[in-house]
Amino acid sequence: MDLGAVAWLGGSPCSGKSSVAGRLAERGDVRIYHVDEAFGDFVRRVTPDRHPVTSKWTTTPWNDLWMQPTDVLLAEAIAAYSEQFELILEDLRGMPDGEAVLAEGTALLPALVAPLLASRGQALWMVPTEAFQRAMYPKRGTWVQDILASCADPDAALKAWMDRDVAFARWVAAEACVLGLSVVWVDGSQDIAMLTELVVARLDLGGQMVRETEGDG
Repeated sequence: MDLGAVAWLGGSPCSGKSSVAGRLAERGDVRIYHVDEAFGDFVRRVTPDRHPVTSKWTTTPWNDLWMQPTDVLLAEAIAAYSEQFELILEDLRGMPDGEAVLAEGTALLPALVAPLLASRGQALWMVPTEAFQRAMYPKRGTWVQDILASCADPDAALKAWMDRDVAFARWVAAEACVLGLSVVWVDGSQDIAMLTELVVARLDLGGQMVRETEGDG
């Protein structure tokens, strides 16, 4: 696949990226590459020498992970996503050429995606506001509670987790804006249907520009 033809939907967790991508897949607009769904395969491909932080993530108990300071958690998240990007590109290059593909996931960092873009309209980052994230994240599924239940202090673990993700949301939005790439802030006032239409309006899906919008939305 020609990576210059890929559209990219990145951003912070709890922003609705996967739900929007699912809507687009249902409509038949584009084929979706979900980074989260590929992570299980990444685990089999990572090596400690080439992917040290991702390797640490996969072997460190949740309790030990979330007891680290926020700045360490943020730095490790950025480093791990950077390591995983080469695996994402390997997967995308292996897809059939000639079809519209949307890559979706948190690991799509703006500075890594930007050099691959034929136009800025091929990429968009969705980020939740702090209030929306803190209110909604614990409700995302039983897997969240399972992770917290494995920690000695679930309340402290949740706070560290959310503090990390709040910091990441601000970081990724700032990086995208510096690069002149589009950002949408999600505060709960937009339902998935509205967010889907916004993404369609801003993204070049399949090589045909619908509309290119700059700024932070």
